Amino acid sequence: MFTGRTLVDGEWVIRKDCFSRSQTLGATCQDSFSRKVTLVVHGELAGNVKDMDRGLSRKLLAVLDSRKAGRHIHVVDAAGYSDLLFKAPARCRDLKVRGDHVTVMAEVGDGFLGGPFDRLHLRTRGLGRFEAGVLGRGTPRHEKLLSRLIEQVTGRTTPDLRAPARRGPHFDLGWISQQIAYGAWVAVPQQPAAERTNRLTEVVEHVSRSVHSVPRHGRARPVVVLEDSVDLNSGLEEKAKSVGVLLQKVGNAPR
Repeated sequence: MFTGRTLVDGEWVIRKDCFSRSQTLGATCQDSFSRKVTLVVHGELAGNVKDMDRGLSRKLLAVLDSRKAGRHIHVVDAAGYSDLLFKAPARCRDLKVRGDHVTVMAEVGDGFLGGPFDRLHLRTRGLGRFEAGVLGRGTPRHEKLLSRLIEQVTGRTTPDLRAPARRGPHFDLGWISQQIAYGAWVAVPQQPAAERTNRLTEVVEHVSRSVHSVPRHGRARPVVVLEDSVDLNSGLEEKAKSVGVLLQKVGNAPR
């Protein structure tokens, strides 16, 4: 169900065309609220949605009532709907009541963090020279280090592990801690130790460019995660600090 026209990657799409695009992917769409509704698309990230002519408030209030009754309904914003059209995961949004308005609020990590972390999708994501040759994605070492990072981040808690935003920088693992959105690039350079510093400098520069090129909400911190056995020199650490990248061994990764 849609609350109105929706932005799809920056292009306004009317409700009728949203129905058509969704139906091509096998979805069943309807314009009135019922117990069959499992997904509601809200066309704006935040703002006043009181519009009695089109029933926007009634639809979102119905979602709130359904959630309170124990039946969860997924709500996505325009960016999330765009992700779903491209078969990428979309995060579920919280609804806030402010007076007589129902609002979808911006959250830390918007534009940087995407939907739930999907390890299978990460494995099948396209690998270029940088991902394969410099980061080592797709290798057993990379898989092992990523598993270590997940264990380090989760600890005894169950944080919301996240994938990257579809149009954002393509890190390996994302999460939120103390109102900071972290995106971690796991790096296991395949080059000999003598060439490792040059390759890690390349990683740091790539990560910095990737993060600073996209708009995002709240604080976002890029992290390059390395094996505990890697020797770090002060020059590389200073380089990372100067471009806003956190360079950490997996045992010291933030959580």
